[in-house]
Amino acid sequence: YLYDQDIGRLSITGLQFGGTVFGRNAELSTVKDAYRRSVSGGSEMVIISGASGSGKSLLVYESRKHMLAGGGIVLSGKFDQLQQGTPFSALASAFDVYCGTLLEDSGPSSILGELASNL
Repeated sequence: YLYDQDIGRLSITGLQFGGTVFGRNAELSTVKDAYRRSVSGGSEMVIISGASGSGKSLLVYESRKHMLAGGGIVLSGKFDQLQQGTPFSALASAFDVYCGTLLEDSGPSSILGELASNL
C-alpha cells in the first residue's frame, strides 16, 4: 500500500502475467506521481506494503523501470522474517546494496576521497 493514498480504496491484489502488472494501475500511478514530484524539487519516499503474493515486488519492478529511465535512483529492501528483531532491517538492506553499487561503479578510493573532502 502507498502511504499517501486512502488504504481502503486500494486493491489488495493484482494479476501478474509475464512481468506485466494488471489491476495495480492506481498504485503504479501513485508511485510515478511521487517520482515526478521529487524530480520537481520535492522530497518523496514511497513505502509499499501488503500481504504476501499481492504484487508488491512487481509493482516496485515496474516503478523502478520508469524511474531509472528518467535518471532516478531507486533503493528497495525487503523485510526478512529472520531479521524481525532488527529495527529498520529493510532500510539498512536497501542502503547496503546501494552503497555496494556505488563502490563498484566508482571505486573505493574515489568514494573515500569525496567523503573526506565533504567532512
